[in-house]
Amino acid sequence: MDLRVLGGLTVYEAGVPISPPTAPTRQVLALLAASADRVVPTCAIAEELWPEGSPAEAELLLDTHVRQLRAVIGAALQAQGSTRSAEDVLTWAPGGYRLDTGGGSSDARAFERTAGAGYRAMEAGDLQLASLRLREALDLWTAAPFTGVTQGPHLRAQAAQLTESWQRAVDQWVDADFRLGHWRELCVDLAEVLTRFRSPALLYTQLKADLDDRGQDPEVIRRYLRRRRTSPAPAAPRVVVGRDGARTPCGGERTRSRTAARGAALLQRI
Repeated sequence: MDLRVLGGLTVYEAGVPISPPTAPTRQVLALLAASADRVVPTCAIAEELWPEGSPAEAELLLDTHVRQLRAVIGAALQAQGSTRSAEDVLTWAPGGYRLDTGGGSSDARAFERTAGAGYRAMEAGDLQLASLRLREALDLWTAAPFTGVTQGPHLRAQAAQLTESWQRAVDQWVDADFRLGHWRELCVDLAEVLTRFRSPALLYTQLKADLDDRGQDPEVIRRYLRRRRTSPAPAAPRVVVGRDGARTPCGGERTRSRTAARGAALLQRI
């Protein structure tokens, strides 16, 4: 299974696109894809779909979403003659569900690996390699994370974490290229990167506006670097993933309403 979340959600199983029939089912797929190969607790799925509290028919609704996802996954597997079943791909585990990619690709993981190689090159003083790897990482982005998917609290947190990672990659890439003296090329390339994904952070909206206004002017980059030094660090996004992710299984234990808590307890029995 191949996953794309750095822009619109795109999922392929055996080369066949997985197209959920409803918006909530697509939302469930996005949440599972965000924590691929890890168990996502049913209480987290409930909080994502119904942040104000689970409805009385929550168990039936979640079962419907799972069956719909397995139906489209199963059709893709059958079309390719795969020996895997839909239940092998979207698996149940005590307390939740896991999307098993079977070793497939993920643009989010590729971004982490490639950006990480860029950071290591920066630390080693290899600015050329750092610039190359960080630009490769940023080229994986086509828009904001999970574009076109309804986002509840958990997907918003995932998107915020990915956005923060994108911002760090942009910052390090600009540092590397500017120190290399490639400011003309940097202005052109940076405008392209910021056009594909318009970060909501003021620092990057100001940078995009300056690039649009002044073009290939090194003062645009200098102004951005000055702003960055004085900008407050972003608050760490609170991301919830499932078992094997070493994070809290559900995000609202203390603040969730009684109704949501009852719904989560019910969903644990699915």
